[in-house]
Amino acid sequence: MLSEDTIATAPAICGSAEIELAHQQMRRHRACRIETCAWKWVAYHTLVANGRIAPQRVSPRERAHRRGIEFPIAPSLTDGSLSACGTTEFTLLQRVLDGLLQDMRAPLGDGCEGERR
Repeated sequence: MLSEDTIATAPAICGSAEIELAHQQMRRHRACRIETCAWKWVAYHTLVANGRIAPQRVSPRERAHRRGIEFPIAPSLTDGSLSACGTTEFTLLQRVLDGLLQDMRAPLGDGCEGERR
């Protein structure tokens, strides 16, 4: 039993562990684009929040334009191409939607009130 003199605190995680994990994720997802990779997005924002990197003031598209470099267009989800993380985004989405549709068609049980018709 806790007395009035007892102070309870949540366990702390060393801040450097979070930063090191963010650095590892940035290295692992080096080929990914922040706009399409949740892992890289979280790692990037963790490093910015901890002052380890400063966000760019100019977008990658603007930097490429200033240097006369053609900026690559992100592949469409409908072409079934692999993302930098190694997944076929369109195929994965299609499987998830098919699974949801299959779950909707499955009967809920034997005479339950919530049974679908």
